[in-house]
Formats: sequence, C-alpha cells, structure tokens
Amino acid sequence: MKPLVINILSISSADVGTRLIGFLAFTYLARILGPENMGIIAIGMAILTYASIISTMGLPALGVRSASVNKSSARNLVKRICSTRFFLSIMSFLVIMGFLMIWVKEQNIRNVSIFYLFSLFPSALMIEWLFKGRSKMITLAIGQILGMSVYLLIIIGVVSNSQDIHWVPFAWFLGLFVQTIYFWINYKYFFRNENYENQPLHLYKIIKQGLPLGISGLISHSVIQFPVIYLGFFDSTEKAGIYSVAFRVIIMMLVIDRVFSTIFFPVISRSYKDSIAKLNERVIWTLKIVTAGSLYIAVLALITGRNLLPIIFGSEFRNSGLIFQILLGFFVLTTINSVFTFTLIGIEKEHLYTKSLFIGAMVFSAIIFSPLPLPATLIVSIALAAHEAVSMLMMMKYLRQFNLTNLFYRVFLALLVTIIFVIIVVLWQHLYPILVPVGVAVLALPAIAIASGINNDDINTFKGLLK
Repeated sequence: MKPLVINILSISSADVGTRLIGFLAFTYLARILGPENMGIIAIGMAILTYASIISTMGLPALGVRSASVNKSSARNLVKRICSTRFFLSIMSFLVIMGFLMIWVKEQNIRNVSIFYLFSLFPSALMIEWLFKGRSKMITLAIGQILGMSVYLLIIIGVVSNSQDIHWVPFAWFLGLFVQTIYFWINYKYFFRNENYENQPLHLYKIIKQGLPLGISGLISHSVIQFPVIYLGFFDSTEKAGIYSVAFRVIIMMLVIDRVFSTIFFPVISRSYKDSIAKLNERVIWTLKIVTAGSLYIAVLALITGRNLLPIIFGSEFRNSGLIFQILLGFFVLTTINSVFTFTLIGIEKEHLYTKSLFIGAMVFSAIIFSPLPLPATLIVSIALAAHEAVSMLMMMKYLRQFNLTNLFYRVFLALLVTIIFVIIVVLWQHLYPILVPVGVAVLALPAIAIASGINNDDINTFKGLLK
C-alpha cells in the first residue's frame, strides 16, 4: 500500500476516532450537566484556547513546515520549539489567570477556567507537529486516540452530576499529559540515531519567526471562540451551552478538514520547492475534491441535522438545531479555505493569510455588534460564516498574484448549485419528507461534482493515489 494511502487512513482513523470519542464525552456531559453548565465548560475551553494561542505563537505550524522540508536533526528543532512554547505557556498562564481573578466574578466560570489553564503545560511539550512533518501518521494516530480515550474514561468514571463539573478540566489535562508522554517515548525510538549538534535556543529568533503564524492563529481562534464568550458574558451561560452543542457537531464534521490539512500542508511545502506549475496542479486538484466533498456532506447534514440534535443531546437542546444548520455554512467555507490557507503558508506568504483573516475578522465584528433583529445565537453563527467567506475571497485574490489559476469560479459555481439544493430542502422537505431527502441525496453529489470541475482525469488521479 502506498505511503500516502497509509497516511490518509491513519489520520482519518485518528481524527474520526478522537472526534467520535470527544463527541461521546461531550454528549455524556450535556445530558449530565445541562445547558447552563455546558455553557460554563464551553467558556472555560474557549479561555484555554485563547491562552493556547499565546503559548503556541504559530510554532506547531512552523515545526511541521521545518520538519517536512528540512531532514536535519530533529533534536535541535524539538528543543527550540518546546523550550519556547513552555516559556510562552508560563507567561500565558500568569496573564490569563490574573485576568480571571480580577475581572471574572462568577465563581464557577473562574474556577473551571483556571483548572483548564493547567493544560497549557503538557500542551507545550506536545510534539505531534514533528510526527506530522515527518509523515509518521500511525504514531500520531495512536497518540491522539490514546489521549482522548483517557479523557473519556475519566469523564464517565467521575462525573455523575452537576457538582462534578470541576473534574472535566482535570480529565482534559490528564488526557493531554498521557498523549504527550506517548509522543516522547516514540520520539526517543524514531530519532535516537540522528546526528545531533548542540545549538543555542535563540528564543527571541524563533518567536519572531513564528509570529506571523501566531497572529493569524490569534485572529482565527479569537473569532471562532468569541461567540461562546460573547453569549456567556453578554447573554447567558444557557445560551452559550445551546450554541456550543451545535458547534460541537460542526467540529465533529470538520474531521475532513483536519485530514486534508495534515496530508496537504507538507505536500504543498515540498511542491513549492519544485515549481509553481506543480504547485498549481496540486492546488487545483485538491480544491475540486475538497469543495465537492464538503458541500455534499453539508447537504446531507442539512437534511438530518435539525431533528437529530435533540435526540442525541436531549430535549433541552432543541434550539441547537437551527443554529447547527446556519453553522453548516461555516463548515463548508472553513474546509474550502484550508486549501488557500495551507497554500499561502506552504509558499511562505503567511503575512497574506494573516491579512485575509484580519479583514474577515473586521466583518465578523461588524455583524456581531450590529443591532440585527435576531437572537444572539443566530447572529454569531451568521457572523462566523461571513468571516470565512470574506477571508476566502481575500486569499483567492492574493493567490492570483503568484500565477495560480483563477480559483473563484471553481468554488462559486459549486456553491451556487448547492444553494439551489438547500432551497429545495428548506421549502419542500416538510411537504415531502421522504421524496425530497432521497432525491436530493442522490442528485446532489453528481451535480456538485460537475459544478466543481471534477472530470475523469481527476477521478483517475484519485484512484491512482489509492492503488
């Protein structure tokens, strides 16, 4: 079996496995804790994400790129990145904890958030980026599933009512700790015979090198996590919990994006070193496949999602269904955007990626704080999709500067065809509850594939990769 196929299967299994395990843990917690406490958990996780942005500063992506292109000593790379991340984690922990102690008065939110912050330290020593860069995907897959399994087992073992909410961040910490230990054991095994020449850490230099990616990560994750913070502090923790359930299902679906980015990013970095023509070919082919696949998945989710969520999480989360359907726009655009994101980063133009995200974030902020006559949960969902749409248009514009084929029409036509199917579902599914879902499920895939520009050569290329 080809290495590419092995890598795809490994990462697919890992991401599906970890997200499924995480989804099971989240479903269990939703039924035990209820919307209000799930809102507190979501806020704590969002604050941890903000802290992690400061502590990572784009270094994992920098590590993947360096490990995939430069086959020299991994030990120096690991030492530099882990030391820098640990230093930044200490700074991040102190700053965010100080903020929580001074400004957050609600005791449960403050305590849960502080407990989550301790996860910064095992994360700082996590070297999954090295295994991504060196394409050791089986090891990566096992480590991710192991860590999430530990988290689930602790959740089921100790969380039995709303009073046990503080055990949730502890379980998250322990899962990350076990995962980190596993990666270090395998690091010693895989890279023990590499040539090693001790080099200075150059903390300032590596922080400066990762800063553009860190800023882009700050913008991207700030936008993604802000809805929970906004709802929790300016509306209610119950609304934050209802929104977080819908968003968690979207995260589960984004396994397709994670698999793609893990495989595609190192390939783009290597293709750019060869030629623009080869890079252009890979980008176009991947864009067709990703666009068609994500749009078809979104159509299927639209058909089933609204009524399925209260069945999974309980009747208290019935209002999550409509939020989920709106967030499907975010899912599609995020997945398609990964092609442009990792192309810009792969060709070392991360500042253009950062600029695109910044412009998208401005549109996001304008929508969030505009006096629209809609519930806050719907406004934040619309704002997320708008952020991704604007960022995508900007990245397309910048990629045209590097003689890449015009990518706008490939995406636009497929989106237009999908919107037609969405309108059919929204207007007529309740009138024909069997005919419309079955008809759309059968017809949507070939229609979207044709609109995306997929032809026989593309299908044969895909088959060739799997042989």
